[in-house]
Amino acid sequence: MKNLLKIAVIALTALVSPVHAQVSDWPTKPIKVIVPTPPGGGYDRAMRPLAQEMASILKQPVIVENKAGAGNIIGTQAGAVAPPDGYTLTMTGMVTTIAQGMYDKVPFDIVADFSHVAAIGGSAQWLVVSSQSGIDSLADLIAKAKRDPGKINYASSGPGSTGHLVMEQLQKATGTTLTHIPYKGGAPALQDVLGGQVQVMVIPPSGSVQHIQAGKLKVLAVSSDKRSPELPQVPTFEELGFKQLTVVSWIGLSVPKGTPAAVVAKVNAAVRESLAKPELIKKLDTDGLVAMPMTPEQFTQLVKTDTERWGQLTRSLNLKAN
Repeated sequence: MKNLLKIAVIALTALVSPVHAQVSDWPTKPIKVIVPTPPGGGYDRAMRPLAQEMASILKQPVIVENKAGAGNIIGTQAGAVAPPDGYTLTMTGMVTTIAQGMYDKVPFDIVADFSHVAAIGGSAQWLVVSSQSGIDSLADLIAKAKRDPGKINYASSGPGSTGHLVMEQLQKATGTTLTHIPYKGGAPALQDVLGGQVQVMVIPPSGSVQHIQAGKLKVLAVSSDKRSPELPQVPTFEELGFKQLTVVSWIGLSVPKGTPAAVVAKVNAAVRESLAKPELIKKLDTDGLVAMPMTPEQFTQLVKTDTERWGQLTRSLNLKAN
């Protein structure tokens, strides 16, 4: 009997040891990062310099593969079904948590099918108005909207976009009614706000700084939890009494569920070490991103919270992308 037990232990050890060896040695080959957007976009511009830093730290190439389509769903699905060995990472973002509630048949569950490894960075949203609008503050906007329900128009880059959902939250929080004018992209929406055809828009800082400096746009509030260094005179939504409008549009890295915890920890450490480097911080800042070093647990909680938050809002609006 003792011999049988000894043989069983040896056999089990033989099965388990290679797995432990693979985890402790990871990475032993190039790592792929699926970017679910086209080359040259915001995700891509953030990931490529980060990939270089991570490659230096992990001593293996980190290869970016763009797999765009269907509002980030195609690339994210490819990442969800990849082998859970740490050699395929996927860029995820707040937009993915929004899509989870807007599409009837998303082929993955952003919470259940991934282990969320590390946040990369986040961008606040700025509530802006045309300088021709005659609106000088958030209180002024609310008063005018209550006086003439539906008369004030706001632009967005399309139904379900961050700008659209923040404006819907603003109406719920303030008891106002504004008219949504959706566009096919942020650029044409912004052009009509600058031209005065539409009065209001929620936009990332990177798209608005030059127009603010030129006096064409006025910022009424920012969605970050602290005031923006670029606009220290502009209050946050929370300061104005609307904490529920604190929003950060984030991007991060995730891996398929089942990836060993030790591998997740190594990737997280590499990302956080990279985000501490001034050169990378400067590159992220160019795109309006603030570095967001987080533990896997903190990032996982952020994904869960935003999935619930945006799911509740899109359901309440009966908002569907298909």
